[in-house]
Amino acid sequence: MQISKQNYGTLKDGREVNIFNLVNKDQLKAQITNYGGIIVNFKAPNKEGDFTDIALGKASLAEYEKGHPCFGALTGRVAGRIGNAQFEIDGQPYQLEANNGPNCLHGGLDGWHLQIWDANIIYENGIEKLHLSYTDPDGHNNFPGNVSAEVTYALLDNNALEITYRAHTDKATPFNPTNHCYFNLAGESTGASTLLDHIVQIDATATAKTTEEMTLIGEKSELIEGFNDLRNPIRIGDLSELNNRNVDSHYFLKGGRTQLPRHVATVCYPQSKRIFKLWTTEPGVQFYTAINLSTEGLDLGKNHKAYETMGAFCLETQDYPDSIHYPSMGSAILRPESNFYSRTLFQIETLEG
Repeated sequence: MQISKQNYGTLKDGREVNIFNLVNKDQLKAQITNYGGIIVNFKAPNKEGDFTDIALGKASLAEYEKGHPCFGALTGRVAGRIGNAQFEIDGQPYQLEANNGPNCLHGGLDGWHLQIWDANIIYENGIEKLHLSYTDPDGHNNFPGNVSAEVTYALLDNNALEITYRAHTDKATPFNPTNHCYFNLAGESTGASTLLDHIVQIDATATAKTTEEMTLIGEKSELIEGFNDLRNPIRIGDLSELNNRNVDSHYFLKGGRTQLPRHVATVCYPQSKRIFKLWTTEPGVQFYTAINLSTEGLDLGKNHKAYETMGAFCLETQDYPDSIHYPSMGSAILRPESNFYSRTLFQIETLEG
């Protein structure tokens, strides 16, 4: 794999931002910026060898700075929703910013996706990787503890984009990072008509119950065939859940947290014959079909083209987001005596025949 660096532009406050080009031996390509650790594009081949960008995003750094729904971004320090934007840890109460109804979503208004990360190109086990680091200070977004986070991106020769997370803290804190990439295997701008023909399978045991405001309530829902059961491959457009509510569900993965990544989900688009395989060490994944995307404003995409509602899918590997309130559901709390480690891989293949 080869990584090159170039200037991506300048933020309004004068800080420079870089973008890194990752290319593997099969010419799979990804561009990643140290602004939010965003996957700006991810170009993958179809069966005929034609490369298409399958990651939704913005047209420029200036457009990202205006705001966006975490397109391709590192999301933290807690991905997902903390109920009622408050929690208590070790007897100390904390009030967060309610930025999603009554809840705190994706770490608050100034989350990881808005930060400039220190960036270096490193070699690890003989593989060239993009290394990003950021210290999330004590009290930032009203969370406790100085959290030192490191994320590496590598485009492996098995056509997998590997994301590795490491972190430690000096004070107990909720902690549950992810990458929030939006994908469409027909091409990033092809919209809902192609997304609904994607076929998805997730090796899960249950989903998380929520209120209508998407507040987690510390309970699991059984998997119902044709509604939210993705254990067998099903066309996204055939999910009856699409007709009832937003497909934005936390799935508990079979086997829980693991030391090594295992294959937990597959998405394919038969017309392009692209296959997306998800591997992770995490115990859960948020499956989201971009039903909240707007056709205007901050959700406008590359080349200023409007993205359609339900024009993409996200598979956000993570623990149960509201573990701070429901510890029986997960363990998304980081303490000084432990270190956080997680790996996720987005692997691209093509259908035979």
